[in-house]
Amino acid sequence: MRKRRTPARLAPARAASSIVAAALMLGSVLGPAASAGASSGAGSVSLAQARKALLALSDLPAGWVTAKDTNTGNTTVGDGQLARCLGVATSLIAENPPSVNSPQFQDRQSTLIVNDNVTVFPSAKNAAAELAIGANPKLAGCMTTLASGPLKAKLFGKTPKDVSIGTPLVSAIDPTAFGPGVTGYSLSVPVVTHGVTVNLTVTQLDAVKGRLGQQLTFTAIGVPFSIAQQQHLMSVAAGKL
Repeated sequence: MRKRRTPARLAPARAASSIVAAALMLGSVLGPAASAGASSGAGSVSLAQARKALLALSDLPAGWVTAKDTNTGNTTVGDGQLARCLGVATSLIAENPPSVNSPQFQDRQSTLIVNDNVTVFPSAKNAAAELAIGANPKLAGCMTTLASGPLKAKLFGKTPKDVSIGTPLVSAIDPTAFGPGVTGYSLSVPVVTHGVTVNLTVTQLDAVKGRLGQQLTFTAIGVPFSIAQQQHLMSVAAGKL
C-alpha cells in the first residue's frame, strides 16, 4: 500500500486497488443501497431521477478528481449466513433492484475515495426495510463474524502475493453523528504489504426517501475521513433525493 519511509504516500496502485475493491465487495454483502431520509409520495420513479440524485464532482472538495469505479457490485457470498444472524429474510439481503453509480471520486493522493450509489426500490416499504438493516444492533457483530470467519477468503477475493489482510472489525456508526434517517457501519482492516501495515477503513452511510435509496461509501487508506467530511457529503447526497 504505502511506500517504505514515506507513510503519507501510496505505493503503486496494484495492491491498493485490489484491497479497496475487496473492501467494497464486502460492503456489498448488505445487498442494494440501504440509504438516508424521509418518505415521499407514491408514483413512478425512474433511473433518470436516480441519476440526478448522484453526487457530482462539484460536490467534492477542490482538487478532487474522478476515476473508474472500482466497486464490482453486489456479491451473494454470505447472504444466507448474514440473514440468519440478523434474523431477517435472505431475500431482503440478496435483492438487487435497479441502481445507478457515480464515478469514483478521490483526492490527489488517492488515499480518500468516495463512491455514490442510488437505488430505485420496488416500494417505499421495501426501501424502509432495507434501511432498517443498517440500524439493526446485530449488524456490526454479524458482519465482523462473516468477514473474519471461513468466508473471509471468498469475500476479499484474490490479493497480490505480497499483501496480507488482517482481522476485519465492523462497527456501527454513531447515530448521533448523522441524525435521524441515516444508518451505516464502518469496516476497519489492517493491510500489510512489504512489511508496512496500513489501516483500510470503509464506511457506508445509507438513507431513503420514498423508493429512492442513497448510499455513500467512504474508503480511506491510512488516515481516515473526518466525521465533518462524512457529515457534509451525506447531507448533500441526502438532500438530492
